Amino acid sequence: MILFSEFKAKYRTTALTFISFYEVNYTYNRELLVDYFGCVFDLLRSLIKRHISPKSLDRLDIVQEVMKDGTLLDALFDYDDMDKGLSRHLSVICCKLKNLIDDEKI
Repeated sequence: MILFSEFKAKYRTTALTFISFYEVNYTYNRELLVDYFGCVFDLLRSLIKRHISPKSLDRLDIVQEVMKDGTLLDALFDYDDMDKGLSRHLSVICCKLKNLIDDEKI
């Protein structure tokens, strides 16, 4: 139960940080988000490793590698091109995260 509480707290912190970087232009910090996502993935892996197949764990590792790279995050937080590319999806992602936080689901 302690591990789950730690995961939930870190996930919430990561979501709030993500939203903050969206709401306050030019505050995006790649290293911070990569670190936060890394912690979230490590905690998630610890929580689920006994309950899913090795193949599913491999899939989680693939997603973690993409987030660790930071290229996807850089594309999302391209402040100079917010209406094009991946950045145009950032408002929807943040809106959904806010709803989850407001509903106390994270």
